[in-house]
Amino acid sequence: MAQIKAFPVVKYGNKLTDELAKLITPPYDVISPAEQKAFYQSHPYNIIRLVLGNQFEDDNELNNKHTRAASTLMQWMQEGVLVRLAKPALVIYQMDFEQPDGGIKRLDGIVAVVSVDDYGKGKVLPHEKTYLGPKKDQLELLKACRANFTPIHSLFDDEEGKIYGIYAPFMDRKPDQVTVDRNGNTHRTWLIEDENAIKAIIDGFESRSLFIADGHHRYETALAYKRMMEESGNVDAEAPHNHVMMYLTALSHPGLTILPAHRMVKGLANLDISKVLEALEPYFKIEEIPFSAETIKSDSEKFISAISGYAEVGGCFGMVCNGQKCFRLLKLKDFETLSKLVDSQIPGALRRLDVTILREVIMTKGLGIDPGNSEGKIEYTPVISEAIEKALDGDVQISFILNPTRVDQMREAAERGYKMPQKSTYFYPKLSSGMVLNVF
Repeated sequence: MAQIKAFPVVKYGNKLTDELAKLITPPYDVISPAEQKAFYQSHPYNIIRLVLGNQFEDDNELNNKHTRAASTLMQWMQEGVLVRLAKPALVIYQMDFEQPDGGIKRLDGIVAVVSVDDYGKGKVLPHEKTYLGPKKDQLELLKACRANFTPIHSLFDDEEGKIYGIYAPFMDRKPDQVTVDRNGNTHRTWLIEDENAIKAIIDGFESRSLFIADGHHRYETALAYKRMMEESGNVDAEAPHNHVMMYLTALSHPGLTILPAHRMVKGLANLDISKVLEALEPYFKIEEIPFSAETIKSDSEKFISAISGYAEVGGCFGMVCNGQKCFRLLKLKDFETLSKLVDSQIPGALRRLDVTILREVIMTKGLGIDPGNSEGKIEYTPVISEAIEKALDGDVQISFILNPTRVDQMREAAERGYKMPQKSTYFYPKLSSGMVLNVF
């Protein structure tokens, strides 16, 4: 099934180990323009210059953010800013992080390179759809740099703890790298260079499928790059373009955390909230929670608590509209009517997912947004307060609050070959770019 390999790990040189906090970033797709600027200013060797370089008005085919990233990467490798280890290895990557609702969790797993294949062959399974724009951009970066800067996060079944049992003893020694990022999350890595342990881990994955948790765009970019190389005549099965770097964690790991990706709608012309509510009324019981400047804090807590109460049942959404002094709860009247409202290609059990209901009923029937043409109209955030504030401040027109997709729902979607709507899950915390690199 899943084919994984050790690889020649690239990381920051030992002279920069104590400065890792100033060198790493989150994945490119969760970095805001303000954060991008801050990362540029934090250190001249910050990885932002590779993963999300600045764009300029006079950029052209020969001088642009991708070509500059490639030049910078080459320079850093030559100068020893980044070093390639001589012996192929696997890497244990561990994170300690604070949960949004309090308390500390720990997540660990293995970084390896994984064979890139078409979806549906039982090796690597997706669970959500992607947008075209980010894949085009990432493909240009991959073509220019021939490198993976951030591991794709994937999950595997390890109920018996076999894989964990192999790598866990290596965490008893001092980490090879340790740092605390600007959000207070602790990142640690350990190299596994022992050939027997590497073989045992590789053999342990031969009967397992991988479920992509975070990084669908990067995986599909790696697949497009592989096809491009094959079309150019490079069909060597062992060539590095056949593999992509992944972080592999167990589905049953107690540290695995999924946050909701709340939807924030913008740019809709002639939006009339009364007509939206009229369109949704046949399918939802709509409850209003009025608020004032004096009561907004307590009323928002009541609003959020009501939504959370439906986490296991599903079918309840929060709605916050710009210019209106009330929160709204949209409670689905009847799950049985969904079969008439959603795409018939969606498997029965998965029609009940909140992300499916939101896209197929609220977005399509309520707002008239074409599911296949929503890029640029919807922003996403895992932070409820941000979604609420952006709607109230007028940065977006409407925010929809929803409960997180569960791991078992994600797995069922992947195994059934169904791709959930874009950003159906927000796995937390995000892996850092810069702790482990694959340069080929």
